[in-house]
Amino acid sequence: MKGKDFLALNVGLNLVGGVIAGLLVGYAFDKWLMEGFFGLKTFPFGLLLFFLLGIISGFLNAYRDLKRIG
Repeated sequence: MKGKDFLALNVGLNLVGGVIAGLLVGYAFDKWLMEGFFGLKTFPFGLLLFFLLGIISGFLNAYRDLKRIG
């Protein structure tokens, strides 16, 4: 693959990777608070927060890569 092809592939991986990482971190955060920190039940809120942060970081990284392509 050439340089621009690799950067274009990297844009898609940034989007998907940010979302998956946000979901995993949010789920682990909620599970950690429920089991280890006084039994706080925060299930959907940590997951949603980190999901949104994952989307934002994925789009930000994709935008930076697209600026390098053009």
